[in-house]
Amino acid sequence: MIRFLNDETVAGHRFGKGAIARFDSATEAQLIAVADAENYPLISRPIEILSGSAVATSCALTAIDEVLASFTIAAGILGVNSVLQIEPLWTFASSANNKVLKIKIGGMTVYSATRTTSVKEAPLFVLANRNSLASQIHPYDNNYVVGGLDTPVTSAINFANAQTVEITGLRTNSGDTLTLEYYRILHFIGD
Repeated sequence: MIRFLNDETVAGHRFGKGAIARFDSATEAQLIAVADAENYPLISRPIEILSGSAVATSCALTAIDEVLASFTIAAGILGVNSVLQIEPLWTFASSANNKVLKIKIGGMTVYSATRTTSVKEAPLFVLANRNSLASQIHPYDNNYVVGGLDTPVTSAINFANAQTVEITGLRTNSGDTLTLEYYRILHFIGD
């Protein structure tokens, strides 16, 4: 794979400076030798952003699990070895009252935390398909560990079907604030 250093025409096709292309090894070697291109490493596992926003969404109700962000992963998007990474950022008032923060996929709660006197929650949630569209492992369980005592959580969410992802919040007191400030959902394409 090469990246063009200049605008070039190869085999009747025009490639702009910075374009990435793959040719037979002789053509690539010739373009590199005359400084029209440089070797560019193959990206074997691309990453795509499925959804994200930095527009703040706040809870308006009390004692109700409110959906603050939602999107659907269409059937066929995730592969049998794909990895899904969800990065939400909630902020909330520090008080003795509970603030419940959740990530749900297909109606199943895959992440849940209840906070009181802290002011933010920013987990890194990872779900990895295990050579199947309907079998996953969760490498992290609310924290990062080097040597843990708990076995990893597994799930059976069937990504052969469309699945809705919901990021929710629940505040138990109307005097408290709870806001989803940001979220990003990444898909690491598997083999």
